[in-house]
Amino acid sequence: MAMSGAGSPASFDEAVLRLARNDPSLIHLSLLKEHVGPEEASALAAALRTNTYLSTIIFSYREKGRIGDEGATALAAALRHNSSLTVLALLGWNGIGAAGATALAAALQHNTALTRLDLFNNEIGTEGTTAIANALRHNETVTEVNLASCNIAAQGAMALASALPDNVTLEVLCLDGNPIADEGVTALADALRDDAALNMLSINDSDVGAEGAKALADALRENTALRILSLEKNDSLGRDAVVEISSALRHNSTLSMLCLDSSGLDDKGATALAYVLRHNSTLTDLTLRNNEIGAHGAKAIGHALPHNSKLELLDLSNNNAGSEGAAALVDGLRENATLMVLELGDNHIDDDEEFLFHEIDQLLSINDSEPPPLAFMVKKSVYPTINKIPDSVMPSVLARVGQLPARFSLTTTYRIVKEMNWLKET
Repeated sequence: MAMSGAGSPASFDEAVLRLARNDPSLIHLSLLKEHVGPEEASALAAALRTNTYLSTIIFSYREKGRIGDEGATALAAALRHNSSLTVLALLGWNGIGAAGATALAAALQHNTALTRLDLFNNEIGTEGTTAIANALRHNETVTEVNLASCNIAAQGAMALASALPDNVTLEVLCLDGNPIADEGVTALADALRDDAALNMLSINDSDVGAEGAKALADALRENTALRILSLEKNDSLGRDAVVEISSALRHNSTLSMLCLDSSGLDDKGATALAYVLRHNSTLTDLTLRNNEIGAHGAKAIGHALPHNSKLELLDLSNNNAGSEGAAALVDGLRENATLMVLELGDNHIDDDEEFLFHEIDQLLSINDSEPPPLAFMVKKSVYPTINKIPDSVMPSVLARVGQLPARFSLTTTYRIVKEMNWLKET
């Protein structure tokens, strides 16, 4: 069990007892190793009803227990009375289905404290998602919802899209690992045209194709709120879709982070993005790892760097830039004053790799007068679930996440922890 606060409980029973006593020192509760089934979740819920200090609960499924719909329903009932809990994360296959999600959704229509709901890797399906979408029409406090890997099809995404016009507070929506396909993405894109609240949309590994990408591109031409768009692991996107998105970015003045890892991007798409870098004044983070960018595309991006005064992070690792493409990037970096992170690993640079990487480090150190940008901490494409965080650093993770801007909070915790170096000091 990992806790945050003075005198951390030694057991689950002690945690429940302290919650029932309204202990002001127990603020964060992370249950990663304890056996937490429906009975334990119900006991916790009973204590939560009258507690006024606990702000964060994280459950992550372990082999010996999952809270299921029964436990989720009990917690939902407690949420109707609780006024302190702001983060509820029921992660890692807790056995929550449509019934549990529906109960939580009903609670959201009464609760005015919760700001983050994370149901990563549960089987809530379209029915559960629709219930949450309906709740978001009326809820005015939830800012982040993570429904990654929740078996959501296009209809579920369409339900969420239909709720967005009625919601003015949701800032982060994560639907990674759900087969929402072009139909669901198109519905979300249509909602984004006029949406003024959503700052981050993550639809990695969601079967997004050319049609969905075109709809997103059209939305980006009109949207003035979205800051982060993540489309990683949608390998059917391809060059034409990336060209469409690149064209839209010429007209967009708000997007700051674009993630296109493993998207089938080739030299043509990279060249289109290079043109954007010459003219765009908002993009700070561009991740293009695990694609098919060769020397031609890398050279185009390198030639654009002297004309860009905003980009802080560029990830081109695991492409095929070669020595020629890498050299062009170094040349561009010499005349760029803002880039602080440039990743070029696994690019077939051969014998020149050590020399080029040393020169890149030297050039980046000139730009890097401050700590690495926040983007560096949240950019990775592989999301380790929160139960993989070592117990020894979990309190530090929770504390640091609480200090981050709202758009980089619990739904991106698993990204932050991927860069473990920044935790060594804690």
